[in-house]
Amino acid sequence: MKPFTATSPQEGIDIGDYIPLIQNNTDNNDRSRTRRHRRNTHSSAPLSPVLSISSSVHSRTSSVSRSLPTNSDTGSDHDSKISPVNTTPTTPSSYYSASPRYFSLTRCSLTAILATTLIATAFLPYFPSGSDAAANEFGASSSSSTKPLPGASSGGQWDLIGHSGVSAMHAIMRPFTDSVLFLERVQSTTYAKIRGSSVNGNKGKDFAWSTEFETKEGLWRSLDVKSNMFCSAGGYLPDGTIVSVAGGQPSDSKVEGYDGIRLYRPCNGTKCDWKQDFEVHLQEKRWYPTVEALASGDLFIIGGSNHAASINNDHINVPNFELFPPLPGPQKTIDFPFLVETLPNNLYPIVHLLPDKNLFILASTKAIILSTSTWKIVKRLPDIPGPPRNYPLTGGSVLLPLTPENKFQPEILVCGGATEFSTQAKGVASCGRISPLSKTPTWEMEDMPMSRMMPDMALLADGTVAIMNGADRGTAGFDRASDPVLHPVQYLPQHPRGKRFRVWNPSVIARMYHSVAFMLPDMSLLVAGSNPNGKPVEYGAGPFPTEYRVERFSPPYLFPQGRGVSARAEEVEIGTVSGNNHVDGQAVDRGGLAQGEITAWPTTVKYGETFDLGIEWFNTYPANVQVALVQPGFITHSTHMSQRYVGLEIVKRGDKKMAPVAPGKVTVQEQKEAGLIRVKAPATNGLAPPSHYMLVVVLDGVPVVEAKWVQLTA
Repeated sequence: MKPFTATSPQEGIDIGDYIPLIQNNTDNNDRSRTRRHRRNTHSSAPLSPVLSISSSVHSRTSSVSRSLPTNSDTGSDHDSKISPVNTTPTTPSSYYSASPRYFSLTRCSLTAILATTLIATAFLPYFPSGSDAAANEFGASSSSSTKPLPGASSGGQWDLIGHSGVSAMHAIMRPFTDSVLFLERVQSTTYAKIRGSSVNGNKGKDFAWSTEFETKEGLWRSLDVKSNMFCSAGGYLPDGTIVSVAGGQPSDSKVEGYDGIRLYRPCNGTKCDWKQDFEVHLQEKRWYPTVEALASGDLFIIGGSNHAASINNDHINVPNFELFPPLPGPQKTIDFPFLVETLPNNLYPIVHLLPDKNLFILASTKAIILSTSTWKIVKRLPDIPGPPRNYPLTGGSVLLPLTPENKFQPEILVCGGATEFSTQAKGVASCGRISPLSKTPTWEMEDMPMSRMMPDMALLADGTVAIMNGADRGTAGFDRASDPVLHPVQYLPQHPRGKRFRVWNPSVIARMYHSVAFMLPDMSLLVAGSNPNGKPVEYGAGPFPTEYRVERFSPPYLFPQGRGVSARAEEVEIGTVSGNNHVDGQAVDRGGLAQGEITAWPTTVKYGETFDLGIEWFNTYPANVQVALVQPGFITHSTHMSQRYVGLEIVKRGDKKMAPVAPGKVTVQEQKEAGLIRVKAPATNGLAPPSHYMLVVVLDGVPVVEAKWVQLTA
């Protein structure tokens, strides 16, 4: 296998306005010195599903249809061959009525405000109140989850932040940046063109099937892939190289991607792109495989089928696994009969690396632990109650946070899914939680507030889990689901059973099959994608169009309750800090909160190493501090590959210093000493494989302004 080294820095390209059709009213130089803040949205009633006003005006127009799709089961997951046509689709940018950036209220005209309000009013009829608590044997509610829950939502805010260029079927963050790579399938049409971007008017001839999206500015640029990445998988190598493996059928413009290996190597510019050496490929053709980073940093690649299909069967099943880089020696794949036992509902198997360096694997309803030293099953776990949880009855899963408080004992949470393979199937509300390394592992079951198939389960900065996206009727696959679930739900792992769920404010955009959600460095959630159609569907042409709108969901922890002013309630100029409550010598009301920012941190950390962080808090000295490494992973089809949260042991904290009533009462050195946090890196690569992580800090339940990227190495 060829060696993997980071490329040399490349000259960047300019990135300008979001989309030519949208007027940009924000000064880029001003924005480089400001933080974006949001107003407190804690209320017993949900937010207006369309209009959100903080210190700015946001338009969140919806493509949610007036009618649900027909319940036919005629959808296909693939075409025998795709023949792209070189036509220009209608850009969904015309459905935005305002720039996705945060506008100052004083910069918005009265006309814009009135127009936004009218749009909001127009969409309100699609969100009736009321719910039905009836549930079936799997915890599947009989109610339509498109209905907000009156009095049940506990905050959070949705903002429309950009256009993805391609439909975001797959997503992965680019380390040491705020950028995300989106990957789409090759089909008849998309929006982005090769060499196109949101600055140059999308100039180009051929369609692009991948983009890099800058989350702070809402800008995208096209990337050039050489093979079809449809229904692929991926992850990171230890040096930060992003890997996309497997894929789909050939087209007129792209070669077959079933055994493809595509690399996006780290570089310092904005001309980085996907590279593919066709002499380096997987040992097997794979469709719907799963990738998980091992303790060594190698990528474990398991399962799938060798051809596109709606459901797996023994003719196309690939019951083995391989590594990338490949296993040493002549045997490059290892047979895994477990994937024969679990047919047919075993595509995108659930895989999580455990702290003992072995793998938890769940397919259909069966769960095992696989040794990564002998490649043998070392433990068979109880079956999870209810229906199968893998594609196409897709549920979601997450390895719950590994922290010093829980002694780094792993627990797996699996939620949602569909009751059967049918467009009439009901969503599943049940969640199962298991401690696979315990002496007597058992599934602890409880129900979510609503049923949901195709959920995305994203780890948050405070160690809780956001469960969002998906539908309440049908299954995964093209043209098979209806009843979108618009409410996110928070899962609180440390709370007692029966008190672990909170319902958050709903979006207005249906995120169906092929959607993604994950945490960004600012500790909000990026939500994108939804392409549940066999052929592209433009806005207004069907109930669930091919979706290009990108949203940011700000969880309630960015809006602490009962303070009158949120932690991020206004744009505050960042200048020279004197004391804790002053910017450039001027008093600033920050609501009496312990919010702050990371001012000093290492970019590289070794296992077991003790290292220092510099923290500046804006008001009171925080009583409680959490520090963790978070890996968002590679996200597709409700599978968050290699997602991980590892809490760090706090070895020492600086002495408590009270905020002065006037500037100059605390010296710079005293301020630095008070803000010192000394932490210990993970002890082993079983806790956290060598990779790039977001270093997150939470002060009294409020995340700092931005996480920082660090590389964890041996």
